Amino acid sequence: MTTAHPHRAPVGHGPVRGELIPAHAYPTLAGDWTALQERAAGAPFTSWHWVSTWLELLPEAIRPTVFRATDDTGLLALGLVVERRQRGPGRLVWRRSLHMQGTGDVDMDEITVEYTGLLARRGGESAAYASFLACLADGPRDWRRLRIAATADAAVIDAVIPATLQASSVSRQPSYFVDLAGLRMRGTPYAATLPRKTRGNLGRIRRAYERHGPLRVEVATDPAQALDWLHRLRELHQRRWTARSGAGAFSSRFFEAFHQRLVAQGAPSGFTRITRISAGELVVGYLYNLEWRGTLYFYNAGLDYGLLDRYDNPGTVSLLALIEAGIGQGYDAIDFLAGSQDYKRRLATSSRTLHWIDIRPRGPRMVAERLAATVLGRTAALGRAITPADEEFPCSPTS
Repeated sequence: MTTAHPHRAPVGHGPVRGELIPAHAYPTLAGDWTALQERAAGAPFTSWHWVSTWLELLPEAIRPTVFRATDDTGLLALGLVVERRQRGPGRLVWRRSLHMQGTGDVDMDEITVEYTGLLARRGGESAAYASFLACLADGPRDWRRLRIAATADAAVIDAVIPATLQASSVSRQPSYFVDLAGLRMRGTPYAATLPRKTRGNLGRIRRAYERHGPLRVEVATDPAQALDWLHRLRELHQRRWTARSGAGAFSSRFFEAFHQRLVAQGAPSGFTRITRISAGELVVGYLYNLEWRGTLYFYNAGLDYGLLDRYDNPGTVSLLALIEAGIGQGYDAIDFLAGSQDYKRRLATSSRTLHWIDIRPRGPRMVAERLAATVLGRTAALGRAITPADEEFPCSPTS
């Protein structure tokens, strides 16, 4: 990877200068990142809350590189890339793989970063990615791929990819959300957006729980309470997932340590919101949400299954309560994050597409990899072209 690369921006304020800097050699990173995020769209996963916690907990052996782009008006973009030594048969051909805000380690990447990509000043996204990709293209080609996971920037990347690189979508998933601002602007009750069958099912579930008392949504008010509720969420989450698959997210030591710290630091500002859902004295479950610029991102949950003999659906009733509370509290949206689970599709009013992007250097090595994948019947792993035409995912079914 090269250390510096000037690039003429197609739009913006003069030439864009991109450079790659070891994170440990960037003493002003915190100040630069927090200043830039005020001028960028971003997401909770590219906020300094999340990024700083990740950097603090990474093992010493993992040393991220910072991509920084500037133009004549100042800082344009920042991003974090981790290099991972190639393993398996490919190590004889490629020395390393690259991950944007990831490590390639299953345990550490269990935290599941979404809306990944460069933190770029509004309006400068294309110039920022063009500079970043130029840095990669003009540097050493001993890397196999760069993985950018669950990104909403696929179209921008595809538009500015240089001829010496190839970008493919190896996976795409909907990120379903409830457009609360749209409902509020149109004066439309949330239930009215749902098909009759879905409304009827939600009504039966709600009434079953409300026999124990009205639904109540409470948010932990201080770090001590937030950590206590996170512990209760963890117990319920692990009980459910270990019974189903033998593991849950909290089985990852890095995941647990990361969220202990993130919640302790993020609770006072409201960035992390541990929410308890109750029906009378019955605690239905706990929701772990991230709050970012008017949107609640539903990240994780611990739900108490088996409380009811009929209509035992703590997840649906908890999210229903959260949506209704969000409307009253003035939130713009509740984002369910990536996944095509039925409950997300049924409760959502809209969706956007997140792509898992692999960027590879063109050349003999890429040709050899594609040939080997063809022989082994594994071409799907190489992905497909990024095509905006198939972006739509349906929300609530009509039946």
